[in-house]
Amino acid sequence: MRRILTMILAATVCVACMETSIDEASNVNAGKKYLYATFEEDTRVELNENMKNVWTAGDQIVRYGTDTFDLWTFDGETGDRSGRFVEYGKFQMTLGYDFGDLYYALYSFHNYVGVGFYNTGEPAIFFNVQGTQKYKKGTYDPESNIMFGVSDNGTNFSFRNLMSYLRLSITGDKVVSHITLKGNNNENLNGSMYAKYDDVNYLTWYDNISQVTTLDCGDGVVLTDEPTHFYFTLPPMTFASGINLTIYFTDGTVFPKSTIKPITIARNTIQPMATFDTGGDTEWQTITIKHHGDRVSTPYFGGETSMSGIIYWGDGYMSDIITAQSYVYNDNLGEHTIIIKGQNINTFHLENCEGVSEIDFSEF
Repeated sequence: MRRILTMILAATVCVACMETSIDEASNVNAGKKYLYATFEEDTRVELNENMKNVWTAGDQIVRYGTDTFDLWTFDGETGDRSGRFVEYGKFQMTLGYDFGDLYYALYSFHNYVGVGFYNTGEPAIFFNVQGTQKYKKGTYDPESNIMFGVSDNGTNFSFRNLMSYLRLSITGDKVVSHITLKGNNNENLNGSMYAKYDDVNYLTWYDNISQVTTLDCGDGVVLTDEPTHFYFTLPPMTFASGINLTIYFTDGTVFPKSTIKPITIARNTIQPMATFDTGGDTEWQTITIKHHGDRVSTPYFGGETSMSGIIYWGDGYMSDIITAQSYVYNDNLGEHTIIIKGQNINTFHLENCEGVSEIDFSEF
């Protein structure tokens, strides 16, 4: 454990130095210096209409080596597939590590945390996986994507994606404000991670970990009869018991959607979900439970084979109505309002009513 803590502190020190030490005077509008970045086969930074990788205006990468630590900005326009970067500034510090004859780079600088050593003493790159991502039509949020590059000369880099992508396809007649995503098995979705230099499939969480990711749709995304695609950028992972989605509309209404089958998303892969419709005359059934105590029994439901829904436990946690289990609170509030929103439910059963003061079926 002591070695792990040393690793994290090393990364934190790098962040503090970077934020205060960049030399704006080295912004090289005069005497420009360039480096060039290519993609590993099928690696993406964002997608064009042909599902090809392209760069985005303003993209920034941080480059480092034994005697190198600097920042570079993409010298092109959104949609370009060639990646020439111009030097933006140098950090007035050295990282203090011997990287040998190789140079490394991380896209994007927005997600960079630092470099250091993980618990086996080998070098690692530290970065953040964003918990709030921005909707972008036809692609994922470029600032949420993470790529790692290696070069033997410091000028020509080959990048590979560290992340994977979940694509939702949604139809309807409302305007989406934002969407939240959560795994039914409470999988980690965002926070701080580190990766081994020699194995980009080796990713490990170490700090600020959360189990909910939000896709912010800004002023709103209008749904139509044609599917609209929404992308989440995630670390490669398996949702062992499916996912929970909650779609929030600008009119204040919500649409919960859940799945129960395992979903595996491989690195550098877009995992599409089947299209689902939020429109029509679908009626939601709601049950509200007032509960006192630190543990609540699992509700059981019966109904049609198409029944679905979500339990909002009252402390920010959500469960699919089919996979929900006895729940233990850890927020020490002692009192919670549980809201169950479902479809096609015919029966409701609560085996242990200890701590339950009220069950409201008025909207069931």
